[in-house]
Amino acid sequence: MEKVWSIERQDKAVVQSLQDELGITAIAAKILAVRGFSSAKQATAFLQMDESIVHDPFLMQGMAEAVARIHQALDEGEHIRIYGDYDAGATRF
Repeated sequence: MEKVWSIERQDKAVVQSLQDELGITAIAAKILAVRGFSSAKQATAFLQMDESIVHDPFLMQGMAEAVARIHQALDEGEHIRIYGDYDAGATRF
């Protein structure tokens, strides 16, 4: 089965504006543009996010149990293997 990549094209003017106003690399500006940031103000709010807008991770179902299990593994000298997804957008609370 052959994979087909879908690459979104960014507005070159938006990318250049983000790059110039934020003093960031072209690739960083392209990533921001693809994620929907079209102004330096929007991008700055995202990039300089503070803890006050981040959800408490212990609201996530099973978090307390996971933390307890990690502590147990550490206490008992067990190996820990972590599987993850870069995008936690599908997390259910």
